Amino acid sequence: MKMKNIIAGSLLGLSALHFGPDAGAAPRKTAVVAPSLNALSAQFIRGYMEKVANWQWQSIERKGWANPQTNWTNGAMYAGMVALSQVTDNPFFIQRLIQVGRDNDWNTGPDRFFADEYCIGQLYAQLYPYYKDPVMIDKFRKLADSIVAAPHTESLDWKNGIHHREWAWCDALFMGPPALGYLSTATGDPRYLETADKLWWKTTDFLFDKKDSLYYRDARYFDQKENNGAKVFWSRGNGWVMGGLARLLDNMPANYANRARFVDLFKKMAYRIAALQTADGTWHASLLDPDSYPAKETSGTGFYVYALMWGVNNGILPEKDFLPVIHKGWQALVDCVQPNGKLGYVQVVAAAPGKATADDSEVYGVGAFLLAGSELIRHNLLQNSPGDITISNPTGLNREGEIVEIPYDQFTAKLNKDTRKSFKVVDLLSDQEIPYQLIYEGGKTPKAVLLQVSVTPAGSRQLGIKAGAPAPVAAKAYGRFVPERKDDYAWENDRMAYRMYGAALEKTPREMAFGIDVWAKRTTDMVIDNWYKLDNYHHDNGQGLDYYSVGLTLGAGDTAPYGKDTIYFPKNYRQWKRLDNGPLRTTFALTYDTWQAGNIPVSVTKTISLDAGSQLNKMQVQYTFKGDQLPVVTGIVKRKEPGAVLLDERNGVMGYWEPPHGEDGTLGVGCVFPAPVPGMKTDNVHLLSPGAAVGRQPYVYYAGAAWNKGGRITNAEEWFQYLEAFAQRIKAPLKVTIQ
Repeated sequence: MKMKNIIAGSLLGLSALHFGPDAGAAPRKTAVVAPSLNALSAQFIRGYMEKVANWQWQSIERKGWANPQTNWTNGAMYAGMVALSQVTDNPFFIQRLIQVGRDNDWNTGPDRFFADEYCIGQLYAQLYPYYKDPVMIDKFRKLADSIVAAPHTESLDWKNGIHHREWAWCDALFMGPPALGYLSTATGDPRYLETADKLWWKTTDFLFDKKDSLYYRDARYFDQKENNGAKVFWSRGNGWVMGGLARLLDNMPANYANRARFVDLFKKMAYRIAALQTADGTWHASLLDPDSYPAKETSGTGFYVYALMWGVNNGILPEKDFLPVIHKGWQALVDCVQPNGKLGYVQVVAAAPGKATADDSEVYGVGAFLLAGSELIRHNLLQNSPGDITISNPTGLNREGEIVEIPYDQFTAKLNKDTRKSFKVVDLLSDQEIPYQLIYEGGKTPKAVLLQVSVTPAGSRQLGIKAGAPAPVAAKAYGRFVPERKDDYAWENDRMAYRMYGAALEKTPREMAFGIDVWAKRTTDMVIDNWYKLDNYHHDNGQGLDYYSVGLTLGAGDTAPYGKDTIYFPKNYRQWKRLDNGPLRTTFALTYDTWQAGNIPVSVTKTISLDAGSQLNKMQVQYTFKGDQLPVVTGIVKRKEPGAVLLDERNGVMGYWEPPHGEDGTLGVGCVFPAPVPGMKTDNVHLLSPGAAVGRQPYVYYAGAAWNKGGRITNAEEWFQYLEAFAQRIKAPLKVTIQ
């Protein structure tokens, strides 16, 4: 069933909301929920999620943490913040979670076997697959190993501090089992999931009331009654259980032996919970005596909306039975968000039903709200606006303005003829158009489509392809042959500019140079044409200048055959061909005449491409020679004065931060290789990275530069960090899924 067919009339026509930088601690984009959006649109939901999350972080930064950062209350909030991180385009949220881990030295709380104290392990285990840093999970894993090894034979009766050792209260089923489940997923070790399975059923056999399909909070409530004589079943307590069930099932493989038993329990609880929703859309603090607690309650409601929507999204619950309940619950949650983003009506920390007021808010309520919103977004996109393209970030890097290349045939496979003629690409969560470029590779028909996207760490973008004329894209990459300046070939993007030299330069020995030249820029505008026209580019005219000295060297990362400590330079290029030229990528090929590399005749074609937003060019160097391999070397020219040097053989990164050049500033030059490069070194002239070209295969690497006056990279540390991060990017490219 399509979501749009069952939206209640009360969800339409909500008023506009505004929230900006004052909503949190770090500068954030201004987000506006437009009046035309309804409460179930993906744009509306994300806007509210960001609004509530911003308020929560602002509150923490203003008032401090109400409880230790490792405390269960915050652990539940982190779960929601991770979910938000995967749908927002603001990297602040996941960066703030990383800071939480650092603040706590990636440790759990001091009461080692108390599930409340290791709920935060969910955060660590969820972050680890993206950052791949063992320190994130090492301490929690050691604790989990001891949980696995413990006998777990004690009774769960509420005495002798049993909750410090076992899951003797229903809340623990959100704190403990998902933490072990996510750790099992992160490490591939099934023992953690198997232990969560075993201990889940130990708790369930003790606390689950089969007649009512609900959990008692703990053994103290077995014989207690509400004012109306009903059993005491706490709303948030059972919300913890349902949220924990969904999160544990998320970590169970489809063929997991005991999965069906968990699914059956989930269904029983889901139908029971759906039947207990009150007229105001929430679940009051007491599930069976809501009249004794007449106020709305949003923490339990948030967990129910999350779990029920998760069940629908995963094909466990039927839409026709549950979407009306979910929508009513979400609307009730939205109604409890105050204009400043504060989520009200959250029952304060407790172990049983209690009152809640509009001014009551707690971090775990925010976590539940964010979890609910994330599943609603997922459903909205699946049902109403199925993304044609999903771009996912498999790393902890913030992939800002990165270029993604998709083969044209795959991109257009499901488009009709009219859409193929004229289309635009739109981000479905922001309704913003995504700039793109068709790649022809020198031919007449498109070979690929380039998209420029920003994807937050561990996040994703849902894109749709729509018929219509795309918005114009300003040139961010450009290159051309420059016959008016001795056959230069010059190219640039919105970061830097470069050039290589043609045959005409060989007739002026004083100016003769071999390698790659760098032009420093402080503007995103394309400057090549104007600078050549003015012929004054060795002076900084406010946009930058050319002060880099190449001479008879490899310059800024060129490559040549190498042997017996000798670089065998060719003469300058003889032919050029422009293959593509913006607005997002410029690509060209330079061909050189045959020359002698020792006693080996060699010829080469260098295909160079530069993407918008990148400091580095992609270099594809195709050598022709007799034999299987040709030793080559890639070099960066050094200066007489000392500069900072990075030779990272393991990650294939070579970096150089030049000494200052007076008022002109300082250039950083670097090369990144797709594999480790043993044998990196320096000599009197160059930083050198050795390699081997293989016949019929291009020698591929990346080379480029940065300028401290450009404002983005201002010192050696930042430059080397950029190069190391670039190496991670090429090893773990953005993942493209086409529906």
